[in-house]
Amino acid sequence: MIKKHSTVSRRDFMKGLGLAGAGIGAAAAVTPVFHDLDELMSSSQATLSRPWYIKNREFGDIGIELDWNLIKRRDLRQYDNFTMKHLPFQYPGGPPAFMQGMESAAQKNSDRLKELWPDYKASTRDLALANALGSVGTFGTYALNTTQGGWKVDPAPTPEELGIPKWEGTPEENLMMIRAAFSVMGLGPMVGVSELNEKTKNFVYEYTGDSWTWLPQGQPSEHIIFDDNISEFYRTQNPNTLHIPSSHKYVISTHNLSLDELTRRTYSPLGTPAEAISYSRVAIAKNFVEEFIRGLGYHVVYGHALQPALVWDFLSGVAEHSRMGQNAVSPEYGGMMRAHATFYTDLPLAFTNPTDAGLTKFCETCGICADACPVGSISPVGTDRNWDNACGQDWANDIQNGGTETMYNIPGYKGWRCNTFSCMTTKAACGAACKFSCPFNALRNGSFMHSIVKATVSNTSLFNGFFRNMEETLKYGYMAKEPSSWWETPEAWYIYGTNPNSLRQ
Repeated sequence: MIKKHSTVSRRDFMKGLGLAGAGIGAAAAVTPVFHDLDELMSSSQATLSRPWYIKNREFGDIGIELDWNLIKRRDLRQYDNFTMKHLPFQYPGGPPAFMQGMESAAQKNSDRLKELWPDYKASTRDLALANALGSVGTFGTYALNTTQGGWKVDPAPTPEELGIPKWEGTPEENLMMIRAAFSVMGLGPMVGVSELNEKTKNFVYEYTGDSWTWLPQGQPSEHIIFDDNISEFYRTQNPNTLHIPSSHKYVISTHNLSLDELTRRTYSPLGTPAEAISYSRVAIAKNFVEEFIRGLGYHVVYGHALQPALVWDFLSGVAEHSRMGQNAVSPEYGGMMRAHATFYTDLPLAFTNPTDAGLTKFCETCGICADACPVGSISPVGTDRNWDNACGQDWANDIQNGGTETMYNIPGYKGWRCNTFSCMTTKAACGAACKFSCPFNALRNGSFMHSIVKATVSNTSLFNGFFRNMEETLKYGYMAKEPSSWWETPEAWYIYGTNPNSLRQ
């Protein structure tokens, strides 16, 4: 039997789409050569449903320079983010300056809201919805229902308890199974897996911060210990310690997606609660994940608090480093991925590569997120990737090196960092305006032109300045929607707030 192949050149492919002609040379240059469907369907991009233009990096190469001599397990016992136990005292100028910073940030946020929508005034229904979302979406509610396990579902019976064999699948089959299960649990669509080894363990905190362990205020942080002699994690007290089996070398990284229409109305009362409710959803979903993996016959420990939020995103290819510093950017979803979820497990899973979609390079030219920040926490265009602290702290005065300060950023990478101190003054006001101004927030398959732009950015930086200016003019990703307009826009009333085009696995 003769097997027929159809070879399609770059030029012919573009002509077939009606795009051949002047001005599209760069797009034609980055279009792949298709030989046959078998070749296409066997590619890793097809398997993981990623656009063809996203390139894989080698394992461990996250696209920014790392200095492994500076990357070590951090001691965050005097660090907090939301509890405000330590932050006001470590804020430059102390508690009085911190309170003044909060007042100033609130005014700057209000000024930005007034600048965008001079006639907007929060209505009763705006405030009612905001308060309803916040009633279960506060960070505190999330805190008490993740690591501490509130809202716990009934433990799933193990295969041994049911008298059946444990699940046995290939790592590739298991990865697809996890992605399928996560889809009904409200996590994804992007799900990546990276390896916990002796090198990457340095990203895991030695001691977690007060807020990151989500313990009640007044209790100490947790000491994280990896143990070769156990198969299931457990906790002990006095001192608070989390014991993790060394066998849990498969690290799953994922997110849930933002309420895209409401979060595009940031600076308003609707913006922050629309962000916060994502945390409560992860709190529920993580319980389902734990019981699912238990039901397969394996073990898992949830790890939201155990490391810098984004490191496993970078290592597994879920997202790339961005100018925002504390927020990652996804090729498919831009900054629209919300609460991150990290699981350490012994379920064998295929590792996913770090990716190169040209996003970090694009950030060098863009800077729209920096313009969106009302308090200037993000480095503006002109500030290149660097080793600096960005919080005004001196790396040499790190408490772990014999100094007196707990670092509010981490050393060891050449990139951008957010000024955590100033960011925290507006955390409850701006609703993460930086995330929701990202040009890559374009809906998946929402427009063919967006796909062409992303493909071009992925392969050449030649047009980055033009694309950046085009975004500023058209404001596709920017918060250009008057807050109360959501109520009169039925096509924006998505179930759970997320556009269905973004939910496909």
